Amino acid sequence: MSAQTEAIATKLKKIREAYIKQLPVQLERIRASYSEFVLGEQGNDSLEDLHRRIHTMKGACASFRLGLLSSVALTGEQLAKEAMKSADPPDRFWHQKMQELFARMELEISTVDPMQGMALQFQELATAAEETSEREQKVVYLCEDDSYQRLTLAAQIGCFGFEITSFGELEQLANAVKSAPPDAIVMDIIFPEKPFGGSEIMQAIQSGLENPIPTIFISSNGTLANRLSAVRAGSSAYFVKPLNMTDLCTTLTLLTSSEKPEPYRIMIVDDDPLLSEYHALILQEAGMITLVVNDPLQVMSPLFEFKPDLILMDVYMPGCNGMELAKAIRQIGAYFSIPIVYLSSETDSDKQHLAMQIGGDAFLTKPIEGHRLVSSVAVRAGRMKIIRSQMVRDSMTGLFNHTATKELLDAAVSHAQRKQEEICFAMIDVDKFKAVNDTYGHPVGDRVITALARLIRQRVRKADTVGRFGGEEFAVILPGCSLSEAVVLMNELRESFAAISFQSKDMTFSCTFSCGIAPLSLYGDPTALNAGADEALYAAKHGGRNKVVAAKGMSGAKKS
Repeated sequence: MSAQTEAIATKLKKIREAYIKQLPVQLERIRASYSEFVLGEQGNDSLEDLHRRIHTMKGACASFRLGLLSSVALTGEQLAKEAMKSADPPDRFWHQKMQELFARMELEISTVDPMQGMALQFQELATAAEETSEREQKVVYLCEDDSYQRLTLAAQIGCFGFEITSFGELEQLANAVKSAPPDAIVMDIIFPEKPFGGSEIMQAIQSGLENPIPTIFISSNGTLANRLSAVRAGSSAYFVKPLNMTDLCTTLTLLTSSEKPEPYRIMIVDDDPLLSEYHALILQEAGMITLVVNDPLQVMSPLFEFKPDLILMDVYMPGCNGMELAKAIRQIGAYFSIPIVYLSSETDSDKQHLAMQIGGDAFLTKPIEGHRLVSSVAVRAGRMKIIRSQMVRDSMTGLFNHTATKELLDAAVSHAQRKQEEICFAMIDVDKFKAVNDTYGHPVGDRVITALARLIRQRVRKADTVGRFGGEEFAVILPGCSLSEAVVLMNELRESFAAISFQSKDMTFSCTFSCGIAPLSLYGDPTALNAGADEALYAAKHGGRNKVVAAKGMSGAKKS
């Protein structure tokens, strides 16, 4: 474990220990609110204060993985809610139950083991986000009235490379936003004496801004009323405590990302050079990449090399009309679903209908206004990109699937050979994954797979490609990377993954993975490179697991 990881884990541990130490004081304040309610000194105000204090304890204890105490507090919160809703004062059974809950709280607090359920997921956050050198740091404002949760959240979000400024009061946040708006805000909804304080202040803040600030609302309540208040305040996301910090920080990354989506790639097939260039310029002004082909008989080579998201095609062209060309293209498996939009001066509706029947997705009539051309092309090209993404991505992890990864490996190897560069291929397999599913259930196993996928994506370089080969097996393509560099990177990943703790009800466990790496310099083609990495993975598995093995040009072994 690196020094940075240890420092973060130590800091978060101290925060948790400090919270546990002040639990008796929290309980005394809860009891004081109850006493004031019994004496009738403040009427309903004391009952609302009792509810708020128990509610705060419930959420904080859940976040600090004090599950039993949080569960007891939940029961107390429900009792307080019943009293607040009732027109009649609580009966003696209600008071008896509340007194019993206080006794249970006291017992749980006295027996809390500071080492048990140590929020080991903090290590996951630290290790998964350790490498942030290539990421532009974004400023996030955090507003949470509970000081311990505020410290914990700030430390955890900071692990992902965000610059955190935290506030305990709503007015402090509002003033800070006026002075220097952040890239995003993480806002609790419930504040003392203000059940919707967070959403109300954000609604006021956002109404005065020209560009709304991405805001993630957090709360220990996931009720529709709370969610609606967040929506009306311009929420970008909503998380219920105890928070899944990996998901929250992933959402923050998406909301603050400055990366622009890849532009649509449009191929224009038209025998009129000037008109096709004119249409190309209109689309280029809209941010699209275009390729013009004026001879329909020469379309195949550009089609395979350019890989368009949509084809804009004239109907009447010499040597081959648009309908014939569309049908020929549709017979190529990879382009069976590609959008083909006819752009023609043909106004006969019957002929337009016939063209649509023979491979067309839309028919636009020349001349066409620029904005209509752009919108018609963008809608269909965008839909195609989504469909393609679903075809090449694993639905659970978002990584490239097996087929796409192998195709990308082929392309990466060809590029490396042309440039005479090294490339490494790594195969990763979770150790004893079947036992995880059998012991903790498949939903927990899915969380393990998702966590490893996120860890790999966060830690590899931008130029690297990560794919899910199937089940618990992953692949990483490392262009321009020597074997020794690849071994170092994979070992860092292995150590980080082993440090992650996963939770299933009241149990915590960890997993490891084995990895095999093969360099292109020892293998002549993608198939051999894949086999070499697989052999090295086999050696890692049968050499004790939880290790990285570099291929040495061996052959003949197979992974079981």
